[in-house]
Amino acid sequence: MKTYDVVVIGFGPVGQMMSTQLGQAGHSVAAFEAHETLYGLSRAGHMDDEIVRTLQKIGIAEEFKSDAVPWEMYDMRTKAFDGDLLLRLDWSTTGPHGHRGHWIFYQNYLELAMNGAVSETGNVDVTMATRAVDFEQDEEGVTVTLESRKTGERTQVRAKYLVAADGANSSIREALGIKSWVGNCDYEQLVVDCKEKHKLNFEFDNGQFADPARPGCLFQLGAQHHRWEWTLLPGEKPEDFTEERVWELLSPWVGPDDVEILRRPVYRFREVVAEHWQDRRVFLAGDAAHVLWPFAGEGMCNGIRDASSLAWRFDLVLEGQASPQILDSYTADRKPIFVAWMNLSREIGLPCVVTDPAIAEMRDQGMKAALADPSLIPPFPQVPGPTSFVRPDDPTAGTVGYQGMVQVDGSTGLFDDLVGKGWVLLTTDAAALTSLTDRQRDFVDRIGIVTAHVGAAGSGAPVIDVDGTYRTWLTALGRTTVLVRPDFWLFGSVADPADAGLLLDSLAEGFAGRFPAPATVPQPDAQPATV
Repeated sequence: MKTYDVVVIGFGPVGQMMSTQLGQAGHSVAAFEAHETLYGLSRAGHMDDEIVRTLQKIGIAEEFKSDAVPWEMYDMRTKAFDGDLLLRLDWSTTGPHGHRGHWIFYQNYLELAMNGAVSETGNVDVTMATRAVDFEQDEEGVTVTLESRKTGERTQVRAKYLVAADGANSSIREALGIKSWVGNCDYEQLVVDCKEKHKLNFEFDNGQFADPARPGCLFQLGAQHHRWEWTLLPGEKPEDFTEERVWELLSPWVGPDDVEILRRPVYRFREVVAEHWQDRRVFLAGDAAHVLWPFAGEGMCNGIRDASSLAWRFDLVLEGQASPQILDSYTADRKPIFVAWMNLSREIGLPCVVTDPAIAEMRDQGMKAALADPSLIPPFPQVPGPTSFVRPDDPTAGTVGYQGMVQVDGSTGLFDDLVGKGWVLLTTDAAALTSLTDRQRDFVDRIGIVTAHVGAAGSGAPVIDVDGTYRTWLTALGRTTVLVRPDFWLFGSVADPADAGLLLDSLAEGFAGRFPAPATVPQPDAQPATV
């Protein structure tokens, strides 16, 4: 029986990200996928700057950008043609993670790039056309029984931990008996992905047309693909949308000479959150743990956040640098963030799928008034950062760890590329680093924490803050020194550089499992059903 550090079930983007980060950290991984090849059909289409930074972390950001397109403007109009503007969001700015805030892409190319990154680690065994049919846990690990979909042959592998990234219908979640909260599942949407036969340009692109006669949207999927979506009207069924009917819907924009239809599924909007995402040595990630509406474009993004949140925890535990108790903070860290994204996706989506003309008219009046007077716009639900594995009682803990352009030894680039990634102790005052005790320095060396003194040109700092990103960020926080987690969230910060060692001492306490046990994470409000 082959043995590994971690077995990953499912080799979509979440399983690929988990495998890559663990493989790059030197851990042995076995990944199993039920399909014979990479899935080959795009599902996700949007990525934010945090996830692009995660791609940068594993070395494929530039390959991703070779086909992905920065999303400039997000519009919502009353109709697809000659409609009134209801909402306009300027998405052309750089986000806190050092990349443009929003990208649209073709998922197949992303998966090919990630598959290449997995292969390059040399530490990941990938087996396709194989599904997990059983598993057993004990005090030392997990034994997984697998079945080849080609031959029916069964084999077993053993690992210290098992990650279920096997999608919304996760057999592993079902076998564990984990119940799920089920929210709004009341709408169906036809999704049509097309590949260009020649270059196409539309006057209204990358936005929603909130026409009650047939609500929908259109946006690019990278440089060569487009996606149209239409909400099914009351009384319509998925089987009504034959290829002939789909061409009728596409006809105002394109015909068979312009595009090739790649797929045309009908999806039912779903909100599902597993009650807990860990059962001893088995962890849920991605759609196996949660599903949301598509309107914020954050489904895959949240799955990749799961993988990053788990990967650094696994790395520390597998290296013997931290107590396995830190794994218990995974659900408590990630679940409130996902629920906030779920709420935001619903808030964005509900105005887009209105099919009642009277309700649509009221919506239009309200949104036009808010367009003229932005003070009328109600606040969107806020997305928090992690609060479980952070420095206790630190008001900055769980906020975003920024990335800016820096210069080091004459080279200019993004911080993570030139200085380092992982755990980062960053300061604008050299005293924060010189004040560390020998014990604290030993801890920094043992964990591999990156230390960086950042300052303006001429300040004497070895890392030059090219655009003032770090000065602006730390000034706003009222801090001189921050400790950033490997998934780009602040563990904590201090104002007095002489207190920098306190951040390391607190981190050591967390690694030793001496943080308070994570509080029970509540389910979302107003639960319609539990299954």
